[in-house]
Amino acid sequence: MKKSEQIAKLAGALSKAQAEMPAVKQNATNPFLKNKYADLGAVIETSRPVLARHGLAIAQSPVSDGDKIGVTTILTHESGEWMEDTIFINVTDGKGLSSAQNAGVVISYLRRYSWASMLGLYADEDTDGHQPKPAPAMTYEQAAQMATAQGTKFLDLTDEQLETVINQAKNPQAREAATIIKNKRSEAK
Repeated sequence: MKKSEQIAKLAGALSKAQAEMPAVKQNATNPFLKNKYADLGAVIETSRPVLARHGLAIAQSPVSDGDKIGVTTILTHESGEWMEDTIFINVTDGKGLSSAQNAGVVISYLRRYSWASMLGLYADEDTDGHQPKPAPAMTYEQAAQMATAQGTKFLDLTDEQLETVINQAKNPQAREAATIIKNKRSEAK
């Protein structure tokens, strides 16, 4: 990776931008593998407004080296600080694609991964409008009936023991029951 002599302002702005950056929605499906992924447009659209708020921008350009093609990605800050990296890949024949089409596919692929990598982005499945219905919340009465593996009812545990269950139990129902009982005790105080 190459960088300007100083990157303190860039690093500070990037840190703030990453704290605001949402997960990139997986908006496309690979026709061969049938897996979902975030395409280049989704990666750019997700990050560009956050980058702009923090005085950051990305520029990308295709590059070549013999039989390899690649992409150089430059992250810049309004202060003039920058960092860049280049990634190459060997070009192979794409089934049914001309050399130019195959190069375009490779460049888009490298741009997507380079952009996301430079910013520390990750993709998450887009569940907008397809949210599973949450399970009904456990009632206090149900929580009071729950017991530890040793047979002690959660209702009989101390606040400290309930806190241990909340923080360490592997069973989500046990954590929920301990939380309900602890909250109910706090309300009564």
